[in-house]
Amino acid sequence: MMIPREYQKRSVDAAINWMKRNTSGCVLDLSMSAGKSFIGALIAHELVNLSGGKKVLVLCPTATLVEQNAEKYAGLSDEYSIYSASISKSLRHNVVFATPLSFAGIVNKTNGEFCAVIVDEGDGITETIKDIIAVLREKNPLLRLCAMTGTPYRTGEGWIAEIDLDGSVLEEVTNPYYKKIVARVSPHELIELGFATPPKVIPVSEKYDTSKLILTSSGNFTQESLDEAFVGHGKKTSLVVADVVNHANAINARGVMLFAANIDHCNEIMASLPNYNSGVINGEMGDTHNKDIIKKFRNQEIKYLVNVNMATVGFSVDHVDIIAILRATSSSRLYQQILGRGMRLDSQKKEFLVLDYTDNIANLFPSGDVFSPEIVAYGKKPGTKIDVTCPECNHVNEFSLRPNPERKAYDSAGYFLDLSGERIMDNGKYFPAHYGRRCTFVQALGRDNFQRCGHFWEHKECKECGHKNDIAARKCESCKKLLIDHNDKITADFAAFKNDLTQIQTDKIIRMSKRFTKSKSGNDMFRVYFKTEYREFLAFFSKRVNKRFYEMLQDNTFKPETVSYKKKTDFWTVVDFNRKADVSQ
Repeated sequence: MMIPREYQKRSVDAAINWMKRNTSGCVLDLSMSAGKSFIGALIAHELVNLSGGKKVLVLCPTATLVEQNAEKYAGLSDEYSIYSASISKSLRHNVVFATPLSFAGIVNKTNGEFCAVIVDEGDGITETIKDIIAVLREKNPLLRLCAMTGTPYRTGEGWIAEIDLDGSVLEEVTNPYYKKIVARVSPHELIELGFATPPKVIPVSEKYDTSKLILTSSGNFTQESLDEAFVGHGKKTSLVVADVVNHANAINARGVMLFAANIDHCNEIMASLPNYNSGVINGEMGDTHNKDIIKKFRNQEIKYLVNVNMATVGFSVDHVDIIAILRATSSSRLYQQILGRGMRLDSQKKEFLVLDYTDNIANLFPSGDVFSPEIVAYGKKPGTKIDVTCPECNHVNEFSLRPNPERKAYDSAGYFLDLSGERIMDNGKYFPAHYGRRCTFVQALGRDNFQRCGHFWEHKECKECGHKNDIAARKCESCKKLLIDHNDKITADFAAFKNDLTQIQTDKIIRMSKRFTKSKSGNDMFRVYFKTEYREFLAFFSKRVNKRFYEMLQDNTFKPETVSYKKKTDFWTVVDFNRKADVSQ
């Protein structure tokens, strides 16, 4: 049986102590290489014992992580179950490891037997996970919740918790799902203790021009601007790859991971690498191919591994000694996950090299420390800071001042004043002169028990119970009713429809690529990759099964504007082309 390290025991104790006293969710901020799977296993084991044999659900975003987490638990007990479509579907034992999509199908059949939910990679809090927790909490109001992640923040949304480890309110946050970060194990701590490999950022001789990249309202770069910056620059890409190879040769590297912007860029990178010693994985290649290439890379049969949006979460290869980043990202979370691929310990490496051929570090880590990102929540507006006294508790808050070209005065409570000195009304409410929404004062009521001041400058009132909620809240904090108007409901219904893959979806095609191949039985077929506004998927078309579409694809001039599709078990089925795309009514 593995003996937990000091920081692992500290993290487990913090989570258990919080959950003994609170039903609101806690967060463990655990660096890559901290051993999240083992920590989660220890917490689950302890919860089963404390609850008198009730069940604990461990949600993992992928089947790979389900297996990794279950493997760690197997070192503590052989009594666990896995509920994941591609592995097993069992609820027999008290600890259940599951993927959200699989478990969502049976959550309504549970009977209140779950006492707690542990969310691995807890920053990825999807609506599916929220719905699972909501159903389990409805069946057991005393349900406990714990999230584990090395990146407790989301692009554009800021921190995922309301309160930091020291009890202070986290400012860069929109609508936190969890209450408090109760433990933190930083990369610096792990490196100092000798449990993680330190990165060494190396200056590079070549860089892509990313000055024309365009951010969407959600904080991601547009596909068009990414294509312009990275695709079709053959000479530039060959020079960048040559620089990577030179660094690899200089240190006699054993494992080099290259992160590309998209599939076309990925192919351009591969064209400049030694074919005998390189492999590529992406969503277009298929699971069999990707697993084979990863196996070759893990066994050191190839040195260079090129990937697109893969090999971040749940990818474990110890001997990676160079991380080459040939893409731009607006996500410090993703960047740190990429770095995590090099942090695993290996007896033959003392450090790993970071080669960044864009301006990611300057944009995401202005301090220069790649483990200390600048956390930004869109909606939190930068600007001049003012002191605002809370009218309820007298706590002095520091908020960003709104634009004030008319130079209106404002009072100590942060409300705009007219010429007579009266507060200005807007839609029946006083209009704040700042972007702060709620007082940041937190009162400690006891050990691990905190209460935040209830004063709002801007709030959303529940029509059912009158409770004041944050303006970004979807559900009432008190009565749990949805806080959406008619237009929001239409939007929410449409989003639910687009997430229900059992119904036929019709999307505008952003990108489509096809490849002629043969099935296992030797039949001719097309393997077609689709990228739409909502998802990416692969579909297969054979002359025997879907002759009409097969014949369409034989024509190289066939470029449909939309695709209609649905998912059957683990396979995507195309039902038509060029229907009218789905739109919200």
